[in-house]
Amino acid sequence: MKYVVDTNIVARILDGDARVLGHLAHVEPSDVGIPLLVVAELLFGAEKSARREQNQARVQRLTETFPMLPLGLAVVRRYAVVRAAVERLGRPKSDFDLMIACTALEHCATLVTHDTALKDGAIEGLVFEDWLRAATDGD
Repeated sequence: MKYVVDTNIVARILDGDARVLGHLAHVEPSDVGIPLLVVAELLFGAEKSARREQNQARVQRLTETFPMLPLGLAVVRRYAVVRAAVERLGRPKSDFDLMIACTALEHCATLVTHDTALKDGAIEGLVFEDWLRAATDGD
């Protein structure tokens, strides 16, 4: 597994965002994992939408294309350590964000996210890329 994708990136995949699709064109689908919590967030969004069945079908197709990453005991244990660490730093994160980040850590993968809360350097060892960041944005 090379990449774990966050909800904001997967939503852009579903929307056909050229920036994200351009990155995906150079990666094998088997190298891109989607945490089950991301699927939960997407299905929740589909449930609330006016095009519920269409959006559920889009999510279903996605789950058939990329590996789904379960929430296992190793991720949960890492979550406890990481959550305590970021809270000690005074930089808490949402539970879902932390679980998604811990899934990437547990798979020794790069987290692909556009979430500034996850890109702030508070999570030790987290490697990330932002496939939505314009090439002209500075880092």
